[in-house]
Amino acid sequence: MQTTKGERISYYLYFFGQNMFYIIIASFTSIFLLNHGVSETAAASVIFAPQIWDVINDVIFGRIVDKCRFKSGKFLPWVRVSWLLIPLTTIFIYSMPDSISVSAKCAWVVVGYCLWSVAYTMCDTPIYALSTAMTDNVTERNTILSISRVSGTAAAVIATLAIEGLYTGLGWRLLAILLSIVSMAMMFPILIVGKERNAGKSEGAATFGDMIRALAGNKYLILFYVAFFLVGVTNTAQTVIPTFAQYVLGDTEKGTVLLAMAILPAIVVAAFIPALCKKIDKFWLYIGCLVIFVVASVVQFFTGYENDIPLYVTMALRGVGLVGYNVLVYMFTPDCVEYGQYKTGVRQEGITFSIQTCVTKLSGALMSSMSLLLLALFGFSAANADAVTGVVDARGAYGCWNVLTWISAIGPVIAIIILVTGYKLRDDIVDKMARCNAGEITRKDCEEELKGAEL
Repeated sequence: MQTTKGERISYYLYFFGQNMFYIIIASFTSIFLLNHGVSETAAASVIFAPQIWDVINDVIFGRIVDKCRFKSGKFLPWVRVSWLLIPLTTIFIYSMPDSISVSAKCAWVVVGYCLWSVAYTMCDTPIYALSTAMTDNVTERNTILSISRVSGTAAAVIATLAIEGLYTGLGWRLLAILLSIVSMAMMFPILIVGKERNAGKSEGAATFGDMIRALAGNKYLILFYVAFFLVGVTNTAQTVIPTFAQYVLGDTEKGTVLLAMAILPAIVVAAFIPALCKKIDKFWLYIGCLVIFVVASVVQFFTGYENDIPLYVTMALRGVGLVGYNVLVYMFTPDCVEYGQYKTGVRQEGITFSIQTCVTKLSGALMSSMSLLLLALFGFSAANADAVTGVVDARGAYGCWNVLTWISAIGPVIAIIILVTGYKLRDDIVDKMARCNAGEITRKDCEEELKGAEL
């Protein structure tokens, strides 16, 4: 092990805090807007609008990370700055006054979301890139990233259940403040004990042209994130469950139970993923999780939501597939870094991980916007909810059910086809490339070992 135990634990805790921030923005901004009188169509536009800036912001920041090197490190300085900015921008969004006009509410959230996006990019790109600087051992790195994703998933579980259960009682602003305090405490230790050992080996991109050429030569980065985007943009369940609980089931407490059934069983499965990655190539684990999610989503649609037990069981199965996918997905970006350096001679952690951040946020925002637009398309309208029960009519309920279930299986099906037919990087191949990039074996020896691999 190149890393210390304290360093690894701090890294895992960071993702716990970071994902609590991500969940409140990615999963609850839409219902926050609906609760404040913003229509589904307007809310979809509000969530999508900042992504135009977000794409530019992420690419620019990736370029900056690759070019800048501070005395205290290449990645950690950015993480330290974002530690203050993320809570400030989160609290700003959820402090929106209810007394202002709908247009002013939309403008408030757009501005806040843009600021939050910059702050989040400042932590997300560098913290993942930090894994390549902490150790160049592929097995150790896979273990660190997989456990960090388990930690992040646990945070997503706790944050989702807590927010779902508390927002009506505490109010959004107080909830955002309390969540920020807890998250900052979790994210703090890595700022002190984190160590960059291998960042000096990065060559960076000398010019913008070098950056474009390096990306053009990294076909697996492009291929993987096309598939990643398709899964993320159709993952409607992430944002529709709270809406489904409030406006179809008519019971936010029942929604909390539904979320628990969707996530808690999956945590048990996720805990075994680091060990499974040592025995099974993570690519096939990833594909298996997508298959489970697709099958369970379709089965859930046909079983309906009239009976609780089938609803909870199918949601638990969907959760197993989705959580497994979420734990594994970010372990592929470091592989793309190694492949890119091996093929082009340019090591670009910054731009590579900024693409990860960009696609994560873009697909998440589009998913939120698409969910709202699909709800409206399928006949759902929160404004039509019964004044007494708060439940929408039968047409709206059925539309919400469609968006919650089978719609979310479309992206994963296409992603499975793309990855199985086109993505050829496997753990043993990446390990050889990483050793070559680190100078442990010669290029000639590496090519000899890779002979026969379809790359």
